[in-house]
Amino acid sequence: MSVASFYQSKSFKNHWIDFWFGALLLGFYCITVGFLVFPSNSGIQSSYYSLVVIPMFALLPVIRPSKVNLKLLFIFLSAPVYLAISSFWADPNIATAYREPVFFFKLVLLLLLLFLAVRMLLDRNPEFPITWVYVMAFVGGVSAVASLADYLITHHSVLPNKFPRFKGLIWGGDTNRVAAFYTAAFLANLFVFFNASKMYKWLAAVSVVPLVACVLLAQSKVPLAVILCSVFVVIFSALKRGNKLWVLIAFALLLAIGLWLAFGTNTFSRQYSFFIRGEIWSVALEELGSQWFFGAGLNYRVSLVADGTTFGQAHSFIIDAMRFGGIVVVCLLISQIITGLLNAYRHIANPIVMFLLVWWLSGMGTALVEAQQPLIRPSYVWFLYWIPLIMIIQVCDTKQSVRTTTD
Repeated sequence: MSVASFYQSKSFKNHWIDFWFGALLLGFYCITVGFLVFPSNSGIQSSYYSLVVIPMFALLPVIRPSKVNLKLLFIFLSAPVYLAISSFWADPNIATAYREPVFFFKLVLLLLLLFLAVRMLLDRNPEFPITWVYVMAFVGGVSAVASLADYLITHHSVLPNKFPRFKGLIWGGDTNRVAAFYTAAFLANLFVFFNASKMYKWLAAVSVVPLVACVLLAQSKVPLAVILCSVFVVIFSALKRGNKLWVLIAFALLLAIGLWLAFGTNTFSRQYSFFIRGEIWSVALEELGSQWFFGAGLNYRVSLVADGTTFGQAHSFIIDAMRFGGIVVVCLLISQIITGLLNAYRHIANPIVMFLLVWWLSGMGTALVEAQQPLIRPSYVWFLYWIPLIMIIQVCDTKQSVRTTTD
C-alpha cells in the first residue's frame, strides 16, 4: 500500500486519535520519568498541563475508556474530594497562603484526568507499562551519573575527608526527595534485571551502581532501608536459583553499604532530624483542637512553628492531611491504601505489579516522614503516592478484566 492510499484509508478521526494518544503517552513519560530529569518542579507541571490535560480534553469527546471501575474511582477520589470540600470551612485568616475552594477542585480534576489517562493508555496498549519501566530504569541511571559528576566537581576540594549530603541536579536539589526518586529508578532497574534479556540485564546491573551511590550520599533513611531490603531479596532470589555469582555480588554490595554507613557518613548520627519531626507532628495535631473529627479545613499553606523554626508543612502526608481533614480524611486515605494493597496482592505474581507495589510502599514510607497533604498540583507527592497507586489500580483492573473475559 502506498503512503497516499494509507492516508486516504484513515479518517480524520483516526488521525486525530493517533496524534493525541502520542502526545498523551509522551506526557505520561514526562510526568513520571521527568522527576529524574527536570531540574525543577515547573517542568513536571508544564508537561502535565500541555501533554496530559490538553490531549485528554481533545480525546474524550471522540473516545472513551473501555471500562472505568466506578467503585475504584470512588475510593481513589474520596480523599481528594473531601479535602477540596473542607476548604469551604477553612479559616483564611490563619493561612500563610490562601486559595479559593475552586483551586482545590481543579486539583481533583487533575487527578481524575490522570486516572482516566492511564486507563485509556492501557486500553490502547496493555503492555506499555513494561516499556515505561525500562525507560525509567535507564534514564534514572544516566541521571544518577550526571548528578554524581556534578557532585564530584562541586565538592572535590573536601573529598574524601568530608562527604557533603548529595542534592543532585534534579527537582531543586531537595535531598530526601531526590533520594526517593533515585530509589524508584533503582527498583526499576531491579525489575529489568530480573525480567529482561541478558543484554538489558547487565545494563541494569551497571545502572544500579550510581543509583545506590546517590542514595548513600544523600543519607536519606527510608530510601536506604528500601535498598537494603532489596539487596536481601536479590540474595534470596539468587540462592533460590543457585546463581553463586549474583550471591557474591549482592553480598559484596551489602558489605560495601555496611562499611560506608559505619565509616563514610553520619547518616545515623543526625538526631535532630528525628527530634524535630516529632515536634512538628505534635504541634500539627495540637492545632486541631476540637476540630479533630472533620478537620480545620484545607488551606493552601498553613505554616507550623516547631523548635523556633517555621515549616510550611507537617513532614508527613498523613499528619498534614489530618490537620486539614481530621479523622475523616485519614480513614479515606486508609481505605485507598487497603484497596491498593488488596489489588496488588491478588496479582502479586505479576512482576510489573510487584514493582509498582514496592515503589508505592517505598514512596509512602518517604511521604510519611517527608511530605505534605496529598491534594497538590503535579509534584513530588504524585510521584511518591498518586502515580504508583493509579498504576496499581488500573493495571490490576486490566488483568482482572482479561481474566474475567477469558473465564
